[in-house]
Amino acid sequence: MPSVVGLQLDVALSDIKDAGFTDDVEIIGGGMLGVVVESNWQVCEQSPGAGATVVDKPALTVERSCDAAAPDTQPPDSTTAATATTTAATATTPVEAEHLTVENSADLAALLAEPDYCADRIAAFAETYRGRIIEFDGNIAAMNRHGDSETRFDILLYAGDYSETVAIGPAIQFRDVNYQDLHLTGPNAPDSVGQGINLHITAEVGEYEAGSCLFLLNPVSTEVR
Repeated sequence: MPSVVGLQLDVALSDIKDAGFTDDVEIIGGGMLGVVVESNWQVCEQSPGAGATVVDKPALTVERSCDAAAPDTQPPDSTTAATATTTAATATTPVEAEHLTVENSADLAALLAEPDYCADRIAAFAETYRGRIIEFDGNIAAMNRHGDSETRFDILLYAGDYSETVAIGPAIQFRDVNYQDLHLTGPNAPDSVGQGINLHITAEVGEYEAGSCLFLLNPVSTEVR
């Protein structure tokens, strides 16, 4: 087995193939949607280790960046500080009392149109606007039970109207919520919700989880469109 830790996934798979192993390689990680573009992911762990004989199929654990998971114990250099300053300076900051919408926030409009659900833009938005209220049209792409609970769910949301083939913007999640937590309003409020429903969403910005590429929001109110 060649040493592939630290390599981009496409390079690692090529090296494994060149070493004579042509069967499937198990990929562990890759966020909610799995690996879409191999070059966007880095190999952080491998099994078996470098130089070992492959008995079963190899397994590679991937993250967007292996360095992102490690604690930063060094002070930022001038380049990092300059980048952070530039990012903060370019952020659009509407009036604090307003909900952020695509009409009053260029940052939110760009976020919801982002084609890469793991883009750095999403982490930057979450850090800049943590705790702010955003308002947008979205849809329920998937809905799964939270752990063993029968009444609480993890709900995956995307911007725009529901589609079985197209997902726009970040992979948004309402985590560990029940029906009442959605605060459904309007004349079309259903008795239950599920995959495929289009919503107008008002929610509080939470954190962005780099490992899973999930952008967490806390529901404030939702309305079926």
